[in-house]
Amino acid sequence: MRFDTLDIIRYGSLTNKVLPFRQNARLHLIYGPNEAGKSSALRSMSDLLFGFPHVARDDHLHDATTLRVGASLSSRNGSELAFRRRRGRKNTLLDNSDDERSLSEDALQPFLGAVDRTVFERAFGLDSDRLRAGGVEMLEHDGEIGSLLFSAASGLTGLSSLRVSLDAEAENIFAQRRSKERLFYQALDRHDDARRLEKLHELRAGDWKKLIEEATHLERELAEIHARRTQVKLNLHALTLRRSLEPLLREIDLDVNALEGFSDLEHVPASVEPKLDAALASHQEAEQTVSSLQEQVSRLVDTLAASTVNDEIREAAAHIRQLYADKGIYLKAREDLPRVIAEAQEFEARLGQLGKRLGIDTNDKSLADQQPTDANLALLRALTMEGRELSRSLTALDKQLSEETQYLNELERNQRPGSSIDPKFFTERLVAIQPTFAEIDKIDLLTVKLARTTADLSEATARLVPSVDDLDAVLAAPLPDLNALSELRKLEDQAATGIRDAMSRLNSVQDERQNIIREIDGLERAEYLVTRSDILNSRSSRQNLWDKYRDAPTAAAGLALQAAMNESDRLADLAFAGAERVARHSQLKAQLAEKDHLMDDAVQAEAVAQEAHRQTQSELAQLFLGVPVSPSTTGQMIEWRRSLAELERQRHAVLELQDDVTKLRLTEQRILPALVSISDEAGFEGAGNLPAVALGRALDRHLSRLAELWQQGRTSEIRRSAAMDKINDLDEQKRRARLSIEQWQSTLSDAAALLKVPFNATIEMIEAALEVWREVPEIVAQRNNRQRRVDGMKRDIAAFEATAAKLVRSAAADLSGLSADAAVDILQERAQDAEASYRHRRATEEQLTQANARYERCFAALQDAKENLQDISSGLPDAENPIESRRRLKRRNEALERLSSSRRRFAENAEGQSEDAVRASLTDFDRAKAGLEIERLQKADANHFEEYGELSARLAENLRQRRELETGKTAEHAVFERLSAEEEAKELARQWVVLKLAARVLGSSIEAFRETQTDPVMNRASLAFSMLTGGAFSRLVQEYGENDVLHLMAERPTGERVPVKGGLSEGTGDQLYLALRLAFLEDYCLKNEPIPLIADDIFQTFDDDRTAAGLKALASTSKTFQTILFTHQRSVVEIARRELGEGLDLIAM
Repeated sequence: MRFDTLDIIRYGSLTNKVLPFRQNARLHLIYGPNEAGKSSALRSMSDLLFGFPHVARDDHLHDATTLRVGASLSSRNGSELAFRRRRGRKNTLLDNSDDERSLSEDALQPFLGAVDRTVFERAFGLDSDRLRAGGVEMLEHDGEIGSLLFSAASGLTGLSSLRVSLDAEAENIFAQRRSKERLFYQALDRHDDARRLEKLHELRAGDWKKLIEEATHLERELAEIHARRTQVKLNLHALTLRRSLEPLLREIDLDVNALEGFSDLEHVPASVEPKLDAALASHQEAEQTVSSLQEQVSRLVDTLAASTVNDEIREAAAHIRQLYADKGIYLKAREDLPRVIAEAQEFEARLGQLGKRLGIDTNDKSLADQQPTDANLALLRALTMEGRELSRSLTALDKQLSEETQYLNELERNQRPGSSIDPKFFTERLVAIQPTFAEIDKIDLLTVKLARTTADLSEATARLVPSVDDLDAVLAAPLPDLNALSELRKLEDQAATGIRDAMSRLNSVQDERQNIIREIDGLERAEYLVTRSDILNSRSSRQNLWDKYRDAPTAAAGLALQAAMNESDRLADLAFAGAERVARHSQLKAQLAEKDHLMDDAVQAEAVAQEAHRQTQSELAQLFLGVPVSPSTTGQMIEWRRSLAELERQRHAVLELQDDVTKLRLTEQRILPALVSISDEAGFEGAGNLPAVALGRALDRHLSRLAELWQQGRTSEIRRSAAMDKINDLDEQKRRARLSIEQWQSTLSDAAALLKVPFNATIEMIEAALEVWREVPEIVAQRNNRQRRVDGMKRDIAAFEATAAKLVRSAAADLSGLSADAAVDILQERAQDAEASYRHRRATEEQLTQANARYERCFAALQDAKENLQDISSGLPDAENPIESRRRLKRRNEALERLSSSRRRFAENAEGQSEDAVRASLTDFDRAKAGLEIERLQKADANHFEEYGELSARLAENLRQRRELETGKTAEHAVFERLSAEEEAKELARQWVVLKLAARVLGSSIEAFRETQTDPVMNRASLAFSMLTGGAFSRLVQEYGENDVLHLMAERPTGERVPVKGGLSEGTGDQLYLALRLAFLEDYCLKNEPIPLIADDIFQTFDDDRTAAGLKALASTSKTFQTILFTHQRSVVEIARRELGEGLDLIAM
């Protein structure tokens, strides 16, 4: 689908604005300053295709019901549709004509397909914000079209998970970084521990007796400390208990002394105090209530004596209120009466004037009687309208006849001879050739593009490191695969890592070995150190002398044997005395031997890694053996190989451009003779040496002029014949119109007598009489209405005044001199005062009755309270003063409660001892001395606790050592553990190699499969992105992370890859989003009916160079779908003219 024209009839700020879109344009650019109506035009496209929204908008200039937008559309298969859209709920799709015939609601379905407003505005309607938001959504895996961009990962999640699990399993066995979680290092640790235990257990012997003696001594000391600590605890507890009970006994004594002051109340129960308190409160409350009621009764009696009521006025109050309510009507009638009388007189005068206008000299009654019937009046109106219509028709016929006659004369004066040549034959031949003009016209553009692409290729070739002298020779040579280079780089990295690790281990072992040697030298320099080897050598020498002595017992042999035995005993004694130093020396010797072994391993590992590194360099040279280039490092050659792939693509583009230029020049040479032949036959003399395209355009204009002259000749004759026929027809219509006027005039004369007008009255005279008779009935009705109102008002005024006078005579004779309304106002006030006085008197009497009743009840309650208070106070020592008795009872009860609480706390803390026993134990108790003694006992207990803890720890360590000697592992067990760890390490190494090989093979298969499944949308987006960035980025690539998650990367010509999320600038990000959008739209339009792309100022973040690239990218889609770009930037227009030339369709708002 494409827009051929957009007709904004009434919408927003635009009226009758037509936007034509040129058919062969590559890009339609609509330019206009701010407030020129671009936004209205953008919105009108959506409303045109999908209907106006229910909420009215864009109706600030035109009424919402008159909004109209029209367009002409054409589809890919050639069908066309011209229509309009109005605002409404149904039948909004109209034919693009003045009668606006309704179209079917699905008329646009062949053009839009399944696209609705939301999809159209999100996918095909772009501004800067929608472009960025839509691009971000595309890059999300679960976005609107994310599945299109990331389809290469489809179906591989399971295999990728398997590969990850294999790598994880291998990682769990072994990795370069040492970790306790890996099985190989666990086996290695067990091996090292077994070797250490093997050497350590060789020296265990001879300390059992010492340990037994130490254990016996420690147990004896622990028993003694436990007994001392128990006695200290008992003394401390007894002293602390006496100190805590002594204050409680003092409290008890104080409470007993306080109770002695209330001995006269001993026989009074504690429950009397709350009863007495309640009786006193009731008596006091009753006295206050009786006093208050006495004052209230006295006040009400005085008020009742002072009140008065007007009984006469109160009895007539109902009549007074009714009369007061009617006073407003009375006053309104008195006010309106003069006005209504004047209106009745005015209508009377107007009836007289109407009689004069009709020419009837009589009274109003006879005027109403002479009123014509409605049927006669309707007949006369119809005749006047018919007369005017006949007159207008005759005038219009005269005007048309004059215009047609003038038109015929003008045709005869301006008639010119037309062309005698019909150019149809030449035009058809030219049309057959014209499709090649657009292709030939690209020669200059392709030539410039070829030169620029060739220069870019040369510059990119010069940037290669290592340099390339002959690109064709390099591309013709067998180049190594990137996968092979990547594998070789991994091997090189592994070899370098092995060298670093080996050197690191070697340096570390050397440092540790030097530390061990220094410590051994320190032990040997301190004093003579007997080693195990010295003892073994001495025993061996002694055994040899013994063997000699046994064979030949001589005195010399006996002396030598005795000396050897003494030496062996001396060495054993020295070894026993320095057992700890000997053990440490033996341990250091074993560690030194182990470090020597580790140094040999590290040196061997470094040699292996160096050899592997040399092997990778040799393999790299072998891969580039047939290529005329000097390879450097593997990483640099990988980047070189990627850059070379891009150069190969650019070289292929250069060759294609060369082929296109050659093909177009051959086409130009082929069609030039045909154009010259048409020019000669059609009489075109300006051919000269014009190029083929220029000659074709000039010939097209020449044939258009010939066709115009040919058509003018034929049209002139047709118009002259039509004009003469029209004149004859108008003469006949004029004759029939005059006959109709004569018949109408006869009928009008007969009907005019009904209005008492002359026989020859004109239409204007009859219309004036009809207008007067139309007014007569209304004025008569108004005059009668006013007269009835005057009679009613007079009657109501008289009745009100009579009723008011009667009330004044009966209830207020002093008001007889006032007007009726004034007297009614005063009577209303007096009636209100009388009613208020009456209500107040009744309320006062009722309050007095209630107050007397309450007084009697409260006085009886006061007597009861006095009797109750006397009954309770009769048993107390001071019965005449109950308030003082209540105070002493309350204090007595509080003292009893305190004594009970003190004795309860004493019983809780005395641990079963009686109060007398505790008092006896506190006879000579000194609290200060007791505190000092407690502190001394606490310190002693703490010291005992520390000693007990130290001895327990020593005893536990002794027990551990004995158990270790009894149940510890032997050297033979350590040897077995070491051999077992070695076998386990070999098995783990075999498993690791199998897992790594399986993961490597599976990863290679997945990568190969992904290369074959790359989505075509991704390829198109990659080409568009390279064009938009001016070659700053060569392509888009897909990398797969954990769990087969795909990451989109932008690759530079140097091979550097930048993540599109967070790695690109804002402008480059917008270019990426535009590339993705164009790729998606191109894919959609290739499979469905194309939908135009509507873009609004999407180059706001682009510089001039990238704006030019963006315009060319939009224009490159013209063969797939139509692109319409709105802008207010003059610079965009200038860039578009420079870059697109004839391919630009510039439309000014």
